[in-house]
Amino acid sequence: MYNVLITDDEPTIREGLRTLIDWEALGYRIVDTAANGGDALRKIERHRPDLLIVDIRMPGMSGLELVEAVRKTDSAVRVLILSGYADFDYAKKAIGLNIDGYLLKPVDEDELAEQLVRLRGELDRRRKELEESGARRAWNRQKLLHAMLARGEAGQERLPEPEALEALGLRWECYSIAAVKLQGMEPNPERFAAIRDRFLRAYDDKDKGVAVTMEAAIVLLLPADPASEAARRRVYADIAGLVAEPCAQIAAAAGSPVASLADVRRSYAEAAALLDRAFFYAGGELITASTAPLHSAEADGGGANGGAMEGGAAYGSEADPAAGLPALADKLFFAIDVGNAAAVAQLVEGLGRRLIAAGRSEEAIKTAFADLVAAAAGKLSHGGDDRKLDNARLSACMKAIYRHVRYGELERDLTETLPKLATGGASCSGDKQIKRMIDLIHRSYDENLKLETLAEVFNYNSAYLGKLFKSETGEYFNTYLDKVRIGKAKELLDQGLKIYQVAEKVGYANVDYFHGKFRKYVGVSPSAYRKK
Repeated sequence: MYNVLITDDEPTIREGLRTLIDWEALGYRIVDTAANGGDALRKIERHRPDLLIVDIRMPGMSGLELVEAVRKTDSAVRVLILSGYADFDYAKKAIGLNIDGYLLKPVDEDELAEQLVRLRGELDRRRKELEESGARRAWNRQKLLHAMLARGEAGQERLPEPEALEALGLRWECYSIAAVKLQGMEPNPERFAAIRDRFLRAYDDKDKGVAVTMEAAIVLLLPADPASEAARRRVYADIAGLVAEPCAQIAAAAGSPVASLADVRRSYAEAAALLDRAFFYAGGELITASTAPLHSAEADGGGANGGAMEGGAAYGSEADPAAGLPALADKLFFAIDVGNAAAVAQLVEGLGRRLIAAGRSEEAIKTAFADLVAAAAGKLSHGGDDRKLDNARLSACMKAIYRHVRYGELERDLTETLPKLATGGASCSGDKQIKRMIDLIHRSYDENLKLETLAEVFNYNSAYLGKLFKSETGEYFNTYLDKVRIGKAKELLDQGLKIYQVAEKVGYANVDYFHGKFRKYVGVSPSAYRKK
């Protein structure tokens, strides 16, 4: 449909023209009417009509004066002049103003329809030319950007002359690249193509820049520096609005601006490098060189949560934070088993900080966490009758580790999910902590139980925890643990198990050490006990 504005000082003429013919059948829509030239100018600015039908004689500004004013800013709008009589002087002036037709009042229905059919043919041809010209311009802009990004080093591609850049709408003061990837979506070429096309239209039709696709990313050439917070928010809001996919997580990064289009590859390389590390940023923002990644300031052993759970060899060496995985799995197992969610959160965050500080990749971090969870879950699966491993939750947790596209989401998910892997048992709080330790010893005597490790889990000084334990049980921690282990060893020996098997099952890795402990508490060796 083409938009029409009718301007005439006589209301009966304006309304009569509305009903004289079936405008929509001829491909037109009357968007408004105006009673004089001033009113018409305001409405032309608002509606941007394709066709003006103007009375040649009106009080104040005449029809020709109105057309003359319009032609100063718009040479493309079509104009039909209305007149109550043949006036050749006016007609002569109208020719100079590029008037498209002349209608005498009262307007004949057939004559008006004939003029409209003729003008529609001209409007259709003009629209097609503009579409083809716009498509060629957009294609040439995209082709040039592809050439600058895809081949050679920065500065090696020959730029068009300044006049050609001007014609392409690419003669800017600075140039920067933003790269966009969609994450968390099932692969769907049709959906991606639809999103891509929205970017291509938006960044050409609105002259915001240029959009192309490169290596499964949407790449935007922007005529501005997105370094300021307001600019970053604006660009990201534009991107999110064009993606418009509720299931998609957007990763977007921008390189530093360059002064010449010849150097735009440098901005692209920076944006691509930032995009590759989107996992380490918070998300929901345009990443630039000034954006701080997660844990960037606290990536040492201390961190924001500090304390015993974050320190020492539990996280391996600085060069290999995952080397201490067995000890860390022990702590995580104990923290889950006694229901200490705060200790779980500290363990997860502490390992993550050290892995990030050591420069580990997204895949390496996910693998380290998966190994840690699997090791702790293996220990939980051997718990007593009152503590059961939630296998469905474990399975969901392991899948989620590899599904997350942001480290922050991975950390939050683990800290929320891991404390719930074991069902049953009491919570770890107040005066119940020593009872939970006792319960843990009776269920997990075969594990590498150490007072120092449990002190970290319960967030106590080990010496103080040892005093609390002795006050409650009358025994030192190690003595109590040994007695439980030896008691269980006697049961296993009675069942006919070999001595080395018994030693392993009750938590003694060294058979000779087991012999010594058994003799100390039973008074005879394991072999002598079995012969009784």
